[in-house]
Amino acid sequence: MKHYANLNYDVLQQKLTAATTKPHLFRAIVDSPFDFKVDMARLHLGIIVLLLLNKTTGMVDRVALSDTELAKHTTDISVKRFEDIKIPITDEQNYIAKAIRTRRPQLTTDWQYLFTPALTPEEARFNQAGGGIACSVVYPFASDLEGALIYSYFQYPEHLGPDQRQFMKTYTNLVARRLAAGF
Repeated sequence: MKHYANLNYDVLQQKLTAATTKPHLFRAIVDSPFDFKVDMARLHLGIIVLLLLNKTTGMVDRVALSDTELAKHTTDISVKRFEDIKIPITDEQNYIAKAIRTRRPQLTTDWQYLFTPALTPEEARFNQAGGGIACSVVYPFASDLEGALIYSYFQYPEHLGPDQRQFMKTYTNLVARRLAAGF
């Protein structure tokens, strides 16, 4: 397998640093990697989602979704709006909650584990099929910040390799540092 892990992380960091408001930063987090279209296609990456724990409500909020065709397909057919899908941090079945609680990445080929209990398994799988997503990885922030990024690939897990793992680790750490820096 040819390696494509030579993305310019300095440019990505500059894009995140240039964001001066929360909405601008959240948008930059989920969209900036897709400015490198060829690299993201080679990584088979289709969607990035930013998730943050709302400590007041105890829910994991979906904060931002990448502006890609695959992401649009999932939201166009979803029975709930993106921002209305909330996950209790205590939910034992949900991989997002588990990743944030344990600070360990979680991989799934079945979106029911990303959407329970907010959507039925059928509704979650319908969203997944609409986006053409084969697998997703919930990569939690390793810092005190409680949240994660979801990386959704149009490639099955057995074909994900060191390039994808390196990108997820490096980019998640970059994002966590930027979010921790505040405004």
